Amino acid sequence: MRLLTRYLMLFFVIGLITQCKRITTPDPTAPVTAATQTELLVANTWKIDRVTDIDGKAIGQSQLGLETVALFFLDMQFTNTNIVRAIDRTTKQIRNAGDWALVNENKAIDVKVTGFKGVFKLVELTKKSLILQQDQVQVNGIKQVANLIFVPSI
Repeated sequence: MRLLTRYLMLFFVIGLITQCKRITTPDPTAPVTAATQTELLVANTWKIDRVTDIDGKAIGQSQLGLETVALFFLDMQFTNTNIVRAIDRTTKQIRNAGDWALVNENKAIDVKVTGFKGVFKLVELTKKSLILQQDQVQVNGIKQVANLIFVPSI
């Protein structure tokens, strides 16, 4: 009886080992596909955290033009159907909506929403960060290149 129990335990352990799936980490050198980027983009509703110059130095809200300051009161929601919504953070009402698409070999995003329109370079896109580079951000009345840093809206 003990021998039979040991054999059963041995087969049980072997069965567990052979049925376990290997956990693999993604290859960081593998190209990011449009599907992967879309998954990351639509996984969260995004809120702007800060605006920086291209060197990473923060730009104060008082220095920004009204169109950029307005982003601080909105959450941006991207959908799988290429619709983007600007949602008022306080009332949760949709303030504006439009289209979005990945362009330039998935290195930029074309957004068509009134007040937030243009082709933005995708500087970074992860589960926790979306950094878009915009060419014509008004800073102290002068248009310049700036990074719009978004984080997930909770």
